[in-house]
Amino acid sequence: MRDLLLLLSDSQFHSGEELGQKLGVTRAAIWKKLKKLEAIGVAIHSVKGKGYRLPTELELLSSEKIARSLAIETDQVKVCFEVDSTNSELKRRIEQGCTLPLIVTAEKQTDGKGRRGRQWEGGVAQNIMLSFGWRFESGTGAIEGLSLAVGVAVMRVLKRLGVQDIGLKWPNDVHINGQKICGILLEMIASSDVCQVIIGIGLNIKMVPQDMKEVTQPWTDLHALLDATPSRNEVVTLLSQELTKVCQMFDQGLGMASLLDEWVKYDILIGSEVMIQTGNRQEFGMVKGISETGALIFDDGKTTRHLYGGEVSVRKQEH
Repeated sequence: MRDLLLLLSDSQFHSGEELGQKLGVTRAAIWKKLKKLEAIGVAIHSVKGKGYRLPTELELLSSEKIARSLAIETDQVKVCFEVDSTNSELKRRIEQGCTLPLIVTAEKQTDGKGRRGRQWEGGVAQNIMLSFGWRFESGTGAIEGLSLAVGVAVMRVLKRLGVQDIGLKWPNDVHINGQKICGILLEMIASSDVCQVIIGIGLNIKMVPQDMKEVTQPWTDLHALLDATPSRNEVVTLLSQELTKVCQMFDQGLGMASLLDEWVKYDILIGSEVMIQTGNRQEFGMVKGISETGALIFDDGKTTRHLYGGEVSVRKQEH
């Protein structure tokens, strides 16, 4: 289906006969493929006598373009058309013995992973669904606060693209004016002395409103924020560059402490009253910032303690 979508990506009309000739299949086979594309959410205009076209131009991800921009081998970038989740695909490749670092991205996820078991929607060939794998030779101790550092990496990319009013929400969301634009999910494969980490990033480039019907929180995308929608291949490249820098810093033992000042500048919770939910228990208090290990510093009026991602859900209290 990717080959057919690539032919249609110019948003010009193409006849079934022309598409069949280019792909070496019958017009009937083309029709079936078009129906499959429509079934996964791709809008296709059909006009008798003219053929088929997409309503707007579409940019597909290219492992060759990304690898060339990063000056790495092409086999270090895997672009899938459809996959359950890029994190799951990267985990399978690690289990098969693939060398890290490795980048896995996809045009469509059928079972995208979000934080706390939620599903992450991404449309088809519209957004960034990226998993970045890194091997930390110094073990699990080296990655304290890494999810927050990934937020800083995403923030740097957004700034470079010209986005304003960026906010970092502990432990792993990126917001623009209170609207979520990016989620981060880390998964770890650890042995006694080595830690392999999968960094999953879902970044909204051009969301289709109908794909977001189940999303209960405010959201935005780069298409709405910028005059021109950036190249998805360029965004994957920029994210990979920043993730490499962050992972190298953690490998060198610098950790989150070296990024603390940068995080605090964009921290949308610091000084705010919040509701902390742990299981069925709710507590109210104030956020005092984050620690050098990436913990949320929470003051309930009686005690101040450090909370870690995965344990709690944090909601800012509005007055």
